[in-house]
Amino acid sequence: MIKKSAFLSLCVMLFLFTTGPAAAGAKEPYKIGGIFAVSGPASFLGEPERNTFELVAELINEAGGINGHPLELVVYDTEANPTKTVVAVK
Repeated sequence: MIKKSAFLSLCVMLFLFTTGPAAAGAKEPYKIGGIFAVSGPASFLGEPERNTFELVAELINEAGGINGHPLELVVYDTEANPTKTVVAVK
């Protein structure tokens, strides 16, 4: 639960530092990675977390990105498997 709260706090901070709709596509995108258990036994948690991650990025991009840089998401599905989680992080 703490990780989810920290992630949402980070997203809110990123949203507050956006510059506006001007020139969102003019700069290189910032890549942000997310590792979620979208499938497998923990998918009831991972899927909503991934959806929130994508929604916040969409809102930030609609507002012009961060200092004119759009966000590009990289999402990995761990399938609630510890080995796949380690591989995805590396």
